[in-house]
Amino acid sequence: MKVLDAIKHVFDKILEVLGIICLSIMTVMIVYQVVARYVFNSPSAISEALAQFLFVWMIMFGSAYVYGTLEHLTIDILKDKFPPRMNMIVEVITNICLFAFVLLICVIGGYLYTTGQVKQIDAALHISKAIMYASVPFTGVITMYYAIYNCVRSVRNYREGKRKLSDPLGGTA
Repeated sequence: MKVLDAIKHVFDKILEVLGIICLSIMTVMIVYQVVARYVFNSPSAISEALAQFLFVWMIMFGSAYVYGTLEHLTIDILKDKFPPRMNMIVEVITNICLFAFVLLICVIGGYLYTTGQVKQIDAALHISKAIMYASVPFTGVITMYYAIYNCVRSVRNYREGKRKLSDPLGGTA
């Protein structure tokens, strides 16, 4: 489990840093866009397009990070009524379903869509739109790791007796 924890920690840090970098650059680009448009009366198409690309990547980094740190929105009123063993089973099933969804939609579907967009060039940045869409399979792979990690963690917590009824930080379902 220590290896899984170490890998998760690396993914968490990567997503944190990349998300912060995207937000910082995006903020500078938007401020520049506003100043250029309203002060100098000369809007910049490059800053607007770059902000759109960074926004997509930031959202994808953030969604994977929030899932990995279990800080996403959950409605677990019914799940918390289950005994610990059933709760663990529900968490594992939920993570397996999420793994399958992310594999099919984000990783495979995202990859196919991304490769289909390689020839489409952004008018302002003169780069392939596939760069923006590549965020979906990239973060999908990380989310799949988090799903595996959450399954292992749920089983481990059950075996060690760490999961209690109504534990607010206990699961993903």
